[in-house]
Amino acid sequence: MKGDVIAKLWFLLRKYILTVARFDLFLQGALLVVIFLESNVYLLLRRNAGTGFLVSINEDWVRLGVGGAEFLLGALVAWYGRGWRHFALSGWLGATAISGLIVLALPYPSSGWPSVELCGGGPISEYSEQLNNQSVEDDLLIPRTVFLVLTAVLCGLTKISVWAHGITYLDDHEPQSGPYFYGILISIRLSVGLSATNWLRPGSVRDDWYEAHVSLSMLTLMFSILFTLFPRRMEGYKEFDPIEYGCILTPIGRMLKNKALMLQTFAVSLLNTAIFSYVNYDTASIQAKFHVETIRQDMRTARTILDIFRSLVIIFFVSIFRMRFSGRRSDGVKSNTASKVGGLCCILVAAFFAVLTGLSCSTGEMAGLNEEYQQPSCSSGCGCASESYGFSPVCILNTSTTYFSPCHAGCRQYEDLNGFVIFDNCDCGPQRAIRGSCTLPDCWLTYNIYIVFFTVTLAATAAALLMQGMAILRSVPRRDKPIAIGVSFAIVGLISNVIGHFVYMIISHFTCAYERDGKCLFHHFTIWTIGLASIILTVLSGIFSILASRYRNIPKVLVTNSDDS
Repeated sequence: MKGDVIAKLWFLLRKYILTVARFDLFLQGALLVVIFLESNVYLLLRRNAGTGFLVSINEDWVRLGVGGAEFLLGALVAWYGRGWRHFALSGWLGATAISGLIVLALPYPSSGWPSVELCGGGPISEYSEQLNNQSVEDDLLIPRTVFLVLTAVLCGLTKISVWAHGITYLDDHEPQSGPYFYGILISIRLSVGLSATNWLRPGSVRDDWYEAHVSLSMLTLMFSILFTLFPRRMEGYKEFDPIEYGCILTPIGRMLKNKALMLQTFAVSLLNTAIFSYVNYDTASIQAKFHVETIRQDMRTARTILDIFRSLVIIFFVSIFRMRFSGRRSDGVKSNTASKVGGLCCILVAAFFAVLTGLSCSTGEMAGLNEEYQQPSCSSGCGCASESYGFSPVCILNTSTTYFSPCHAGCRQYEDLNGFVIFDNCDCGPQRAIRGSCTLPDCWLTYNIYIVFFTVTLAATAAALLMQGMAILRSVPRRDKPIAIGVSFAIVGLISNVIGHFVYMIISHFTCAYERDGKCLFHHFTIWTIGLASIILTVLSGIFSILASRYRNIPKVLVTNSDDS
């Protein structure tokens, strides 16, 4: 009797819960949580480095290391999980969750909220909640850093598993819906995923930092358990050539000889480099080109609503492509069609990058900014800790001169008028100063146009990545899809996350105007070359994608329906 009840419950679970639609939903949630966990890990690494909200050179090296791990292990991740893809995905999620939970056993000795200061060190609580920012010896720094780095590496490998195992699992059951499945994950990566750092940043420096981290780690563990419940095959699964066993070098060699796959992989690598590297330096570009405070946004430049608007635009734009290319053919979309459409989208993205690169406004004079930034002599005795809080501009009213921060303007007092901060007793000006640059009203319209085009650029990029990703899936026999994704993402890890990221680091170094302790606090206007580099890479991505479309599709593999569920 008890066995019958369990069998009945299992039958209902398999019929109504463990379905392709639910697998797709859980995969979306898993990717979102892993992206948020990864973002939180990098924020905690900043706290480890004592840089507060500012990116440290250590963080850049960790990103390079993660890219190297993706290159070395990406193909292995895909190859050794291809037979039991739901279990492989579950395993990587579980390993990531465990590593994240171990970090909780290594607490920080104190909070480290970086507060903007007045001349002489007085905090300005209206910029941020004032917490204990005293230097305390951290005995757990090394082990915490080790497990944070390990978690970052595992997050990178888990994202490969999401594509190599999760997407191919869905695509093998409903190939006609491939663009639909792929598109929603791209939407998550380029919409909500890019907002993760902004949303998690305040909590990462508080004493209760563990609340977000434990929630994300436990959610990752929950998805790990959920994927173990799914069957290896569900109804509608298409049987194909038996899984290949033996040496991994044989399928890797086969992938490297596939010209359509390799050309499309280079296209994806270049587009990934262009968009994600530009996003990494978006804050620096806005500061240099518009003198807008971006780390602690005041009410005149807040981007919370715009972030939500950005997500909606990206999801809507990608949905057009998902619906257009889903369900029309048995495999959803042909490889050469996807390559052509992806290439044309890249050209559109390059045009939008050109607009972003060209948009700027007259920012006027900023005291101390010449070839290299030097703190004005009028505030040289203030003891400003700029490396902990970064660009926080104020405007001296009578001279219409912008200063890097209230401390650099020598301001000793302030007054808050319902969120509008006014400074008094400033050594660098006899009259009052106000928060924000002197040209903020003149740059406001151009800045908002920039935000709109930035959103459209991300939406067009998402569409391009969707089509290029489908071209990769359709350029190989069905049994090779996991290893094709693994090899492709390994190459993306090398070209985009190692070489590409390092090239953009070099551009940042040569355009930096104010560097302290390995951190660039402010850039010259020449930071626009970041946009130029992205234009070139996007155009090259479009060319490679269109070239990939010239190679004919692979011969169709004879398939038969399988009732094995």
